[in-house]
Amino acid sequence: MSYRELVFTVPAEIAEPFGDALLELGALSVTVEDDAAGGYDENPLYGEPGLSPEVQAWERSSVTALFNPEIDDSGTAEFIPNLLASLEEVGFKLPAPQEKMVEEQDWVRLTQSQFAPIQIGKRIWVVPSWHEAPTDPNAICLAVDPGLAFGTGSHPTTHLCLLWLEEHADLQNQSLLDYGCGSGILAIAAAKLGCNPVIGTDIDPQAMVAARSNAEINQTVIRFVLPNENAPELAAAIKYDIVMANILANPLQVLAPALVNKIRPGGQIVLSGVLARQADEVIATYSQWLTLSVWKENDGWVCLSGTLSKGSNSNTSTQAQKKSPELARRTMPRFILLGLLFLLLIVFGEHLSRNALLPALAPRVDGTSNVVAVSAFSFLQLVDKKLCRALGCVNRPVSDFAAWKIISATIALENSPEALKTPANQSMAQV
Repeated sequence: MSYRELVFTVPAEIAEPFGDALLELGALSVTVEDDAAGGYDENPLYGEPGLSPEVQAWERSSVTALFNPEIDDSGTAEFIPNLLASLEEVGFKLPAPQEKMVEEQDWVRLTQSQFAPIQIGKRIWVVPSWHEAPTDPNAICLAVDPGLAFGTGSHPTTHLCLLWLEEHADLQNQSLLDYGCGSGILAIAAAKLGCNPVIGTDIDPQAMVAARSNAEINQTVIRFVLPNENAPELAAAIKYDIVMANILANPLQVLAPALVNKIRPGGQIVLSGVLARQADEVIATYSQWLTLSVWKENDGWVCLSGTLSKGSNSNTSTQAQKKSPELARRTMPRFILLGLLFLLLIVFGEHLSRNALLPALAPRVDGTSNVVAVSAFSFLQLVDKKLCRALGCVNRPVSDFAAWKIISATIALENSPEALKTPANQSMAQV
């Protein structure tokens, strides 16, 4: 059976919706690749948390769709014109794609052929199950098949960690924590090189399935646990001789306190998954606890390692408590200055708003004033008076009748100014 493969070249912003449209129109599968792959302007995209590109495609993306003539009409001459017309109806007007016929193959065997045994250093071999193990009696073979989780030994970051383990001969009975274990390949290698106990953890339940299976195939005793299992191996009090984390730069920085807290004094930490350009930033993050340095570099990726001083306390919360008095001494003058500034703002604010604030708080003639308001009125009058004396301003009375107490008023007849001269015509009204 043959398949018909169509390749479209599209700009990045439409690559993903265009692929969805092809699937809706009957494509068996859709892949998106860099149209410049292999060229000088190839643009690799790394899906690191916090650094992931907004558009999961390349400036010029190659979108490949696979069709099966036996279940659709993709083998006919009218198929491509009809497909382009259907795509135009949903908003994609494109030229005719490149096409080729793909013959059916043994896809499993083809996939397996891409994963040959990998030699790392002098002794470590990563050998998929369908290959024969090397005959070298000193070889340490890791039987790991590509599958549910990251870690086959082919990626430079995994390669660097395996090389670090091989080149450190003092691993016998050293405890090791593989943080972000994936397929479990690093934990398995550590166990075969003499580390004991070996613990692996990952946030992905599928990684736990793969890691436990690989550990059993390799006849190693390793405990793999999820972080939310409340496993005693991950308790704060448990420390390890070696903490190894092959993840990515951003999570390594976020997890720095947790990772350092798992190292015993005098223990080592090994970090991979860091691009060379990110190394200084990661080193700076860990510098408050220990000194990291680049151990080796491979294809633009680096492996960082460091040792926690024997006099250090890796408990980050304890360190924070020790630093708090010094931090308080440094920050106290700032709080005092901010407090004084805030107080000045309140005083000047009161003075500028006196003609609205004081009448609002002034005692009422009918005796219904709030005690707090009366006290505040008296206090603000005092402050206002002292402030005027200090600034040389005129301490005017409150210019609002609401704050006056009117005791009496003289009442006379309108247009009768002479009438007031006669005592009998005078009246007094208590207001």
